[in-house]
Amino acid sequence: MKKLFAVLFAALVVVFSAVPALAAKKGNPSPTPSIEYNLIIHKTEGGTGTYTYDKDEDGKHCYIVAKPKKGYRFVKWVIKGKYILEEGDLNSETLTILLRSDCDAWPYFEKEGEPTQPTTKPASSNPSPISPKTGSTVQYFLFALLAVIAVITGALGYKLARSKR
Repeated sequence: MKKLFAVLFAALVVVFSAVPALAAKKGNPSPTPSIEYNLIIHKTEGGTGTYTYDKDEDGKHCYIVAKPKKGYRFVKWVIKGKYILEEGDLNSETLTILLRSDCDAWPYFEKEGEPTQPTTKPASSNPSPISPKTGSTVQYFLFALLAVIAVITGALGYKLARSKR
């Protein structure tokens, strides 16, 4: 019985020492992302758009401006791809986005003097239903394993204490 306790104690020590090692962050994040994403602004009837960008540790921040032709006014942006809207909204002539994939953008314009067509729904800021992965499940598995080992050790200890009486 003493050997069993020694083996269970050794297993607990191994699990306790493995959890911090596996839960530790793996190095410092790269100062620049390893993948660079691109933005393409397409011409549409009534104008086009331009952008400038800055890169930092978060990625590529694009500052987008709609450029209507003479006689047209800006209506909205339609952007396909994964991005984070940082400033403005898709109905703003200027906006800032953080790219999370390659993106395509279309500025939409209408002729000045024509009544604005009512939209049935506002332009979506980011149609992607995918949420970024934020963690690992390895540490949860190790905690569950530790709990099982602790319960077994406790039960065996209780059984051993009752048998000595």
